[in-house]
This record gives sequence, C-alpha cells and structure tokens, in this order.
Amino acid sequence: MFDVLLVFSIVHSTIAIIGMIFNSVLIYLALFKTPQVIRSYTTLIVNFALTDFFACFFDYFVQQRIIPVGWSLSYVSSGPCKFISSNACYVGYSLMLHFFAHSLWSLLLSFSYRYYILFYPAPRKLTLIVIVILIYQPSLLQWISFLWAQDDTKDVRAGLHKQFPNYTFHEDQIVTGTLDIRSFSAMYTILHMTLPVSPVYACILILRNRIIKRLSEQTSSLSQKTKKLHKQLLMALSYQALLPGFFVIAVSSYALGQLDIYHHPFFEYLTFSSIVFIPFLSPVSSFIFVTPYRQFLAGLFFKVTKVKPSYTQNNSTSFHTASAVTYRRSTVDFG
Repeated sequence: MFDVLLVFSIVHSTIAIIGMIFNSVLIYLALFKTPQVIRSYTTLIVNFALTDFFACFFDYFVQQRIIPVGWSLSYVSSGPCKFISSNACYVGYSLMLHFFAHSLWSLLLSFSYRYYILFYPAPRKLTLIVIVILIYQPSLLQWISFLWAQDDTKDVRAGLHKQFPNYTFHEDQIVTGTLDIRSFSAMYTILHMTLPVSPVYACILILRNRIIKRLSEQTSSLSQKTKKLHKQLLMALSYQALLPGFFVIAVSSYALGQLDIYHHPFFEYLTFSSIVFIPFLSPVSSFIFVTPYRQFLAGLFFKVTKVKPSYTQNNSTSFHTASAVTYRRSTVDFG
C-alpha cells in the first residue's frame, strides 16, 4: 500500500537536510571566500543563508501538514518535534513560518540592492545590517504574535474529527491548531504569509526587467569579460525570479482549503512540500553564478576526486578584474 506519510517524510527530510548543508556552505563561502570588491553584499548573503538554514531546520523539525477549514486551522506534525511535545511542534512551526516570511522579504531586498548599485555606490555594511533588521521586524512580530494563537490540543482534535471524520492519523503524530483564526495573533500571521506574495513577486519581476534593461544599455561600452559577467548575472536573475513561484503554489494550495473550495490531503501536504524548495534551491544560485564560489567548490571537488580542473588561473581571476572595473554598473555580486 502506498504510504503518503512515509513519502512526505522522506521528501521533507532529504530536502531539508541537503538545504541545511547547502546554506552552511554558503555561509562559509560568504565569510571567507568573498572578494573584497563585493564585501558589502556579504551581509545580504549571510542573512539569506541563515534564514534559509533555519527554515530548512524547522521544516525538518516539524514536517508539517496544514488542514484549513472554515475559521479553523489544524497542524499535523510528523517530524522529530513529536518526540518532545505538542508545544515544541507548535513553537517550531511558528519559527518556520516566520523564517519563510523573512526569506521572501530578503529576496526582494536582494533585487533592490542590485538595482540600487547600478546608479549609486554600494551601501556600507552597517547600513545593510540596519536595513536587514528593519525588514525583519514584521516577521519577528508574526512569530511572537502567533505563539498566542495555539488552542488546546484536545479541542483541536475534536474539531478536526467533526469536520473530517474519515481522516486518520498515526498515533505518534502531533495535532495542534487554532480554532478561530479571526484573532489578531492568527490573522496577522495568515495575512503576512499570503498577501505580500503577489506584490513582492511583481516587484521582483519589475526590478529584474529594469536591471536587464539598464545592463543592456551599457553593453556596448563593456569588455568581453564584463559582458560574460553580465550574461551570468541575467541567468542568475532569471533563476532567482522563479523562486517566489513556490510561494504562489503554497498560498494557492492553502487557500483552496481555507476558503472551503476543495479539501484533499494532497493539497494539505503540498503547502509546505512546495515552499521548502525555496531555501533548498536558493543557495544553488550562488554556487553556480558567483564565480569565486563556483571555482572554490569546483577546486574542492577536483581535489577530492583527484581530477584536474579544466579552467586556468587566468580564468579564475577574471571575476576580480572585471568586477573591480564595473562594480557599480554590472552588479556582479549576485548571491
């Protein structure tokens, strides 16, 4: 018999663990392998990587299935939190949500930064730290407020059984939830997780198009090496612009149930099975499109496998030369 829960657990565990490894590597690269010319962007890379690391960690910790119906929300946890307590599962879930929310705002900040330095000098590191702290406040408020939205587990189970008498759960699964989402603590979290997705996605696409247009206007005056970097940047922008699409999938699958349009376990699992791909895939763009990172990882791979790398020392330094000349114009410090 096909065990949906087993497949769900394997997928979440695999993606989350690999995502944690990827983001740990990215933090190391950002701190120790970033060229001086793009040092200011390290702040945003580390912010991204830390956020995505903990998003993956808490996704693995709770492995959540969300069951929305009417004015209630139920959460079924199958992760390691079930060995601790229902409170641990709920707190872990609330932390996971707020990291996903901050990840979306961080992605918008990343595109805004790239557009900004096309026209102005890169902001100081301290300025970027302050900006990151400011955009984190709505997510922090979400986490704190959502802690007060937890209702008694027995009441949640009873309400869930009344709505879906055919639903069965494993004995070791933890069920938590909110009986009435119209309270501020629950509604703020729902609105903050859903409403900004479309506007933020639209802003990211607009910024991407404007960056591409700006770079295209400068292409004629750039060297071949810099044009190559521009091409890499455009590929990175296209790649990262796809990531919010997973937010759209998650919000859509959630809305189907919350608005009582359609209920099915597939969509209840899909919500967080889709969104976890964001922190999993996000660091990959840095590994591929940030030249020093890519070359370091390639060198490490070749060293371990004892295969001789195909690139030369001259090629490996081209990033530094070109980026130093066109730092403000080409935004080579994508991550």
